[in-house]
Parts: sequence; C-alpha cells; structure tokens
Amino acid sequence: MSNNLSTNATPETLAATFAHFNAVTDELIKAYQQLEIKVEELNNQLTQANDELLQKSQANAQLAQRLATLVNELPAGVIETDKQRQIISLNNAARMMLPGLQGRTHWSEAELLPQTDADGVIHVDDPQSGRMRYLTLQACPLDDLSTIFLLHDVGTLRHLHEQLAQQHKLASMGQMAASLAHQLRTPLATALLYAKNLERPTLSAEERLKFSRKIVDRLQALEGLTQEMLGFVRHNASGEQLARYSLPELVHELEQSFAPQCDGAGIHFQVHAVAMEQALLTCRPKELAAAMIGLLENALQHAPANGKITLEVLNGKDCLTFRVRDNGPGIPTELVPRIFEPFFTTRANGTGLGLAITKRVVDALGGELGYHREDDFTVFSVVLPLSSEP
Repeated sequence: MSNNLSTNATPETLAATFAHFNAVTDELIKAYQQLEIKVEELNNQLTQANDELLQKSQANAQLAQRLATLVNELPAGVIETDKQRQIISLNNAARMMLPGLQGRTHWSEAELLPQTDADGVIHVDDPQSGRMRYLTLQACPLDDLSTIFLLHDVGTLRHLHEQLAQQHKLASMGQMAASLAHQLRTPLATALLYAKNLERPTLSAEERLKFSRKIVDRLQALEGLTQEMLGFVRHNASGEQLARYSLPELVHELEQSFAPQCDGAGIHFQVHAVAMEQALLTCRPKELAAAMIGLLENALQHAPANGKITLEVLNGKDCLTFRVRDNGPGIPTELVPRIFEPFFTTRANGTGLGLAITKRVVDALGGELGYHREDDFTVFSVVLPLSSEP
C-alpha cells in the first residue's frame, strides 16, 4: 500500500510535503535559536545573581566582623550561652567584670545570686584593683533558647548617687542650721529683753520677780526646743530596746497624757478602740507613745475652740490602724506634699519637727503615716504591723 502511495504521489504533492517539512524545520531552528538566547540570558542572570550573592556574603562577613569587634570592645559585658548554659562567647568587658569566667565552658546567672543585694546590684571583687565592682545583669532570651546576658558596671553611677546623697545631707544640715537659728532667735531675744529690764534700778521686787519668771519661761522654751532638735538628730538617743507593747497599754498611756491637755484647752477628746485586748506591737514603747502623742498634739494645735479630737484604733488581720481626727480647717492642698518634711511648719512658733519625728518612728517600724480630709475632718492615719506570735 505504501508503495502504491509513493508511486502514485504527484510532483505537486511532493513539493507541498517538502515545503511543509522545510517550514517546520525553520520553526524548529528559530525555536532552538530563541532557546539558546534564553539560556544565555538565564546564564547571565545566574552569573549576576551569584556575583550579587557573593558580594552580599562578603558584606555580611565584613559586617559580622565589625559587629564582633564592636561587641568585643563594648564597655558593657556580653555573655552568650546556649540552652544548656554552655558559654558560646564572651567579650573583653565580661572577662574583666567576671574574671572567674576565664577558661570555663558553662555558666549560669544563678551563681551571682549570693553576691546580689536587695536592689539587684551584684558585688564582685576585682582582683586587679583590689576594689569592689558593682554590676547589674540583664538577660535577653532568644528564640533558639540561647540567652545573651548584658553586664553593666554601675560603680560610677553608685559613686555619683553617694555624692548626691552627701550633697542633699549637707543641704539638709544647712536648712536645719538656718531653721535652728530662726527658732532660737525669738525666745532668746525675748529673754535678753527681759534680762535687760532687770538692770533697771527702779524695779520693784514684784516686777523683778515677774521678769525673772519670764526669763526662766523663755529659757525653758529654748531648752525644750533644743531637746526636740536633739531628739530628731539623735534618733533613739535613749538606747531604748525593741519590746512587745500591748495595745491597751499604749491607748491607756495616750489617754493619760493627752486628755488633760484637751481639758485645759476646752477640747472634747474621745477614744474608740475595737478588739484590742490581744493586739501586740513590736516597738520601742516610749518612743512610739511619744510619737503618737506628738500626732495628737498636732491635732490640738489646729482644732478650733470647743473643737473635737478623736483617736480611733482599728484592729485588722495583720496590722493596727490609728486614726487621729480633728475638726480643724485642714492643710492647704498645695502644702500637703511638704507636711512631713523636717523644719517645715505653718505656725509662727513651730519647729516643723513633730510630724517629721512621728513619720520617722512609724517608718522605722515598717508602718505608714498618711493624711487626708474626710468630710469636715482632718485625718492622720498610722498603720503599724502587728507583732507575730512568739
């Protein structure tokens, strides 16, 4: 049959077949040429991409080198550990701050806990200088469970804080000296004036006795002022020891000492104490009683004529709350932040130490002293922790 087709093919058919074959061949040649061009373009792109990748790799290597140099020269210590706390890297500052890390393969921040104070500052001996280093530690966990620790030397900052505290102390001493001079000047000048009057030859014996009593009164005021100043400066100068002090004893002491003052001033004084039989405080009894009486006397100085002062005692689960209430005018809002400052007073003859002494005693016992207005009453509250059972 094939022989019949070949034999029967006409010249026109053969020509058409060859023409079609040539056309297909031309298309294949063109496609191949285009493929060669595309391959060349892809090769060029691949070469360019490889060059760019190589350049980026070199740039990254240079950047990594610079970062490594930077980290190594940082003033902060850098410690990198893996999830098993195996040391991956240390910089120079870390080696200097923690010399014990030299040659070690494992390290945990828990090793520094015994050398860490309540403020989170680590105390480390420096064997080179023989001085103490003060460090802080910051942990930066990473996604792969490794950790970067940053060590900061805060010795200079600590020294600056100490200098600042010293400056504040000197400023307070200057303020105290100025206040003391101001407080002493008035009674001293009055006593000198009365003493000058005693030189008058025309004075009768009765007038001379009168001026003498006034001089003694002013000198006693100076003595009281001096004692109050010394009591503030020399805290617990009496050497009184901490002891258990029952709440009934304290309340009885306050009533016995303060009620007569209120009676003499025409002030109504009341005590409201709830469930206080078993309450105990660990304190210096005389010091605490004096501080509480000072708080009551502050209310007496500001209560109006025929006014009211109330001492409330509330027994909580772990603490006692004392509330001293008076119906005086209260303290101007702008002055409230300063009322517990030493030597701050709004009274012409005040020392500004009463509330400061009370606050210091309360703070020393782990308590809190506060002030607020409640309706038409001024309220000073003292919260003290109850003594634990023996």
